[in-house]
Amino acid sequence: MALPKLRAALMAAASPFILAPVAAAQDAAGPRQVEVITVTAQQREQSLQDVPIAVSAFNQAQLESSGVRDIKDLIVLAPGLMVTSTQSETITTARVRGVGTVGDNFGLESSVGVYIDGVFRARNGVGFGDLGELQRIEVLRGPQGTLFGKNTSAGVLNIITQAPEFEFGGTAELQIGNYDLRRVSGSITGPIVDDVLAFRLFAVTNQRDGFTTLNVRDASGDRVRDSETQDYYSIRGQLLWTPSDTVTGRIIADFSDRSEFCCSAVQWDYDPTIAGIVGSLGGQVLSPANPSARQAFANNEYRQDVTDWGLSAQFDVDFGEANLTSITAYRRWENERTQDIDYSSLDIAQRADGNFTDLGRFSQEFRLQGVRGNLDWLVGAFYSREELELGDAIRFGTQWEPFLGILLTAPSGAPTPTGVRDTIFNLTGGAVDIPFGSAIPGGSGVSQDLYDQTATSWAAFTHNTYAFTDRFSVTAGLRYTREEKDVTASFSTNSPPACAALEGAFGFNPVAGWVQAATAMGLPAAQITGGAVAIGNICLPYARSGLDNTGYDQSRTDEEWSGTLRAQYDLTDEVMVYAGWSRGFKAGGFNLDRQFNGPVGATGYTNVDTSFAPETISAWEAGFKSRLFGNVLQLNGNFFYQDIEDFQLNTFNGTAFVVESVEEARSYGAEFDFLWATPVEGLDISGGYAYVNTLYETVNTGDGLIDALEGESFSLSPEHFLNLAVNYEASLGGNLITRMGFDTRYVSGYNTGSDNDPEKFQSAFTLLNARIGIGSNDERWFLELWGRNLTDETYAQVAFDAFAQGRRGQAGADAGEWTQPRNTASYNAFLGAPRTYGITLRSRF
Repeated sequence: MALPKLRAALMAAASPFILAPVAAAQDAAGPRQVEVITVTAQQREQSLQDVPIAVSAFNQAQLESSGVRDIKDLIVLAPGLMVTSTQSETITTARVRGVGTVGDNFGLESSVGVYIDGVFRARNGVGFGDLGELQRIEVLRGPQGTLFGKNTSAGVLNIITQAPEFEFGGTAELQIGNYDLRRVSGSITGPIVDDVLAFRLFAVTNQRDGFTTLNVRDASGDRVRDSETQDYYSIRGQLLWTPSDTVTGRIIADFSDRSEFCCSAVQWDYDPTIAGIVGSLGGQVLSPANPSARQAFANNEYRQDVTDWGLSAQFDVDFGEANLTSITAYRRWENERTQDIDYSSLDIAQRADGNFTDLGRFSQEFRLQGVRGNLDWLVGAFYSREELELGDAIRFGTQWEPFLGILLTAPSGAPTPTGVRDTIFNLTGGAVDIPFGSAIPGGSGVSQDLYDQTATSWAAFTHNTYAFTDRFSVTAGLRYTREEKDVTASFSTNSPPACAALEGAFGFNPVAGWVQAATAMGLPAAQITGGAVAIGNICLPYARSGLDNTGYDQSRTDEEWSGTLRAQYDLTDEVMVYAGWSRGFKAGGFNLDRQFNGPVGATGYTNVDTSFAPETISAWEAGFKSRLFGNVLQLNGNFFYQDIEDFQLNTFNGTAFVVESVEEARSYGAEFDFLWATPVEGLDISGGYAYVNTLYETVNTGDGLIDALEGESFSLSPEHFLNLAVNYEASLGGNLITRMGFDTRYVSGYNTGSDNDPEKFQSAFTLLNARIGIGSNDERWFLELWGRNLTDETYAQVAFDAFAQGRRGQAGADAGEWTQPRNTASYNAFLGAPRTYGITLRSRF
């Protein structure tokens, strides 16, 4: 068919769907308008357009249309937001404007705070889960130091769930999809005592097969399992108490249980030499690596069991000229998991039974606020006590030393020059023998690390707005925070035979002991360096016993002032501009991982210091908010610049996590979002764009791995984010309606590794979701067909160095100058979700 005829045919086919609603819109009394969005970003109910901070808000309809169930789903709507998971979905990190907590270490608090119904969740991963019935989610960008109970340095995800109602009603929902997804949820709400006491009860259960095929090889043979499964249930009960016109209470109790098989890492880029070694010992490797195949390997089955429960009570009392708010909460989060940490079918190393996290937190917040003349004032206080118990159990497998024996003497890519193995053999009296090209008998050793940390925090804050005129006002806030942390740690190590022999020969620091002994013998520098590399591989941190007899007991106190100063001016009734400064603070803490940096005595390391400094952000921001064309278009934008001091960076070096503070870093850019009520009745278009430029400016840690980042961008921080959502609703007659829409998210390329190794780079990609449904006009029933990641993009959430399987070298502090070719190291990656689709049947009554 000729092009003009094809175009005419398409227009004729489309005209009933396009021209009819346009004509209806033209016959209407006036143009459609954007609904007013009410937010509590400043702990007051305000229109989104009147708040002089960068905030995006999404109501129940938007969240439901986009299928938002947890904080990771939110990225499809919020430009500039990144949420990633790694070893398990409980290790989830949110980033705003490029800033977020880096690494899988509970010793670091979250840079982006997650609040659910006014209660702070102690870590982003603790806030991960099925959010249930949502009323609204607000994404606040930049430091929020004077408004939310627990100070956060980078931003806040403020999540508000549906409250009880005095009118009886409820919902039921059934969802089925590929990967055998089965999700059932329901709620009921209504009065207990008319106009005095109401309740709401919500429950959900969800099961789904895994996205990854896990090939397990152990003593019982080969078998295939699904990984990245879902299996959880959650229940939330609420009471709303209104004994008078001046008192409102909301009491919430919730419980969740997750029992899942998560998460496996696929081979992202595998060194041919290491692939050959794994194959020679009977292991399975995809050669070349093929992430899109979603094939993973292990020598044991592993699990994740999480229980999460909490109680909270919020009371609001109206005294006439002032309102008092009290929020009291206790939350408990427990996690047990096992894991194959080398992600291969060889028995190299694994997290064994005894790996757990128990986190309990009590918090109390008071806010008193009111209006006096032109002054809108608020004062408050916050207290919290957190108790964290963490156990980390690493078992070296029976093939650890055979694997290491071949790796350290391999003819290709060998990290040790010829003669090193013989020298080590001689200096240890023959106790450590690494024969060339053959395996040595290997035993197994188990380490068990136990940490007990207590954190007590209190703060006083104020946040006030003074209106000088009807159009010009100034907001000023100030906060004082004091946080005390105490941690004790004990260690128990059953070293593999080779490391035990090296410690016997060279002391608790076998690398330093080797260098001293080899230097005294007058060995060439190449042999000394090669031996140090070899011994460092043999005696990985979890194999060393230098902390066993000493452990440590540390404490620290951080005090900090933070605040904000902003001015806003209404150019017209439809356009407001604002500018200001804010300072956020995140307390320092302790690296809850093995760290050998104290003096070495007769019994081991003493006076070990694992602390790191507080992280502070000073942010400057200027922006505008507008309602244009009679509130048909809502358009907001801002420009920001952030100075970051002592950025807390947690880097995995292939064997352990290293926490260091980057002295100076910065982030700057621009953010825009819009919501358009189009002339077509029922058609709404929304979206946003964010440009984020990040840089490590001054890095002076003394650690070559970290210092090499100077002049580099942050990991997991794309420069460009683009989000677009189109939603359409129309009547079909006969009490039937249809809804359809799509949302898409584009991000430019970015590095997923905290060391910015170029092999961990993720190219730009786009995610596309769509849905179409039909139902009754009164929403008694609604049936929807949906799909997510429709183009089946394969992308890495995080790529990382494969455990003890090589590492590329970098040239000192010259950022980006990687001196070794990529095939001297192997990489694994945790992937994002593939294409999923299904149907949802929903009922409201």
